[in-house]
Amino acid sequence: MYPRTRALPTRPAIALWKLLLPALLVLGLGGWAYRWVTRPVNPPLQPAARQGTVAGDWTTLQVFGPRAPGQSGHRRTLDWAQAHLTALGYRVTRQSFAATVREDLGAEVRAPGLTLRGQTLDGAQGGEQEGELVRIAPGAGAEQLQAQNLLGRLAVTTCPPGPWARLADAVVEAGGLGLAIVNDCARPPPLSRIDGTALPLLTVPARDGAALLARAGQRVTFRATTRERPATAANLIAARVGSTPDVLFGAHLDSVPLSPGANDNASGVLAVLELARRAAGTPLAERAWFVLFDDEEAGLNGSRLFVRAYSYPLRHTRAMLNLDMVGVAAEPLGVAAHEELRALVRRVSPATRLFEEAPSTRETFGRTLNVTGRSDHAAFKPLGVRTLFLHRGLDPNYHRAGDTVLDPRLVSGAADLAEGLARAVLAAPWTPREPCGITGRDCR
Repeated sequence: MYPRTRALPTRPAIALWKLLLPALLVLGLGGWAYRWVTRPVNPPLQPAARQGTVAGDWTTLQVFGPRAPGQSGHRRTLDWAQAHLTALGYRVTRQSFAATVREDLGAEVRAPGLTLRGQTLDGAQGGEQEGELVRIAPGAGAEQLQAQNLLGRLAVTTCPPGPWARLADAVVEAGGLGLAIVNDCARPPPLSRIDGTALPLLTVPARDGAALLARAGQRVTFRATTRERPATAANLIAARVGSTPDVLFGAHLDSVPLSPGANDNASGVLAVLELARRAAGTPLAERAWFVLFDDEEAGLNGSRLFVRAYSYPLRHTRAMLNLDMVGVAAEPLGVAAHEELRALVRRVSPATRLFEEAPSTRETFGRTLNVTGRSDHAAFKPLGVRTLFLHRGLDPNYHRAGDTVLDPRLVSGAADLAEGLARAVLAAPWTPREPCGITGRDCR
């Protein structure tokens, strides 16, 4: 009988923790290495970039032409400005967003025995309305329009003396259902953008003016047709890694579609680039953000998006300085300042013109727009950010194809004032607002 054999001893199973620990260690080191490699870093400051000038930048920028989203000049401006800011040692974030380009498909005025062709006013949404035709004065104000009882009627006039958007707004506020402008202007009219109201706002050529004006008091129909197509817009946000937006310098980089936009607002873009150049390599660069907003002409779309996306870091912002139309001396350089900053403006530059921005209370189809200011700083006000709006007034080429000239010395002067105000703001006592909620988006 054979003896019973015993099973050979086996190697004990490896503890699970001995397998997991090295794997976790490898994953941790890999994750750390990935974060290290992909961490945001500041690009090197190129000495040649600091030698640039406003005049030199303008020589380049003016070649690009109109800069509305969807135009070739718009894309070239974005690429050029981003490269310029990167060379100055700033990390540039391109905040892209969808924009809408509204194209005019034509407009017409119809009455028994009469059909006139025209164009939709830039920015108008279009629509069709029928009503009694009322002739109004080209420069009619709110009181005159109210006295003419435009409610439910259609207005017609000859070439207005100022921006057409102003008259169109006044007609809508007075209850008018549409406006036709006879384009008998002695010079090209201003390309003022109309708010996207669903009413027919149009223009007809001078040769048809007499036939249209003769129909005053009769019932006519206005129709304006537009089409929307998508385009891409983008804000450029230049900041040093780890910097806080204690002060924020901004300007809009787009123009109205048919204008080269020299003063409005290549001048502001050039001023912001000059400020970024002066701050490069100095302590100011660690406390400032430089932002070029897009799609301002269509309704402050870029600045509104920026404020929503960066509301939490903006709690550090002591002042947002907006430069818009600072290259032509239509009026002396002025500042619309937050009430807490007016004394500071007087102290830094006693001769600087202080001006007020009238609030808009326009009501259209039951909706009231209660906004003070029509440039990008207005988007910061609901968040409680104090603003300084640097502006030289409306020049004769505002929103016209003739907006082709700016004075680099005036741009540099605006940059001088903006820099002085920013440094004074940083030196003044200030209590930051406390963040509200987890994201800070509910702060006021």
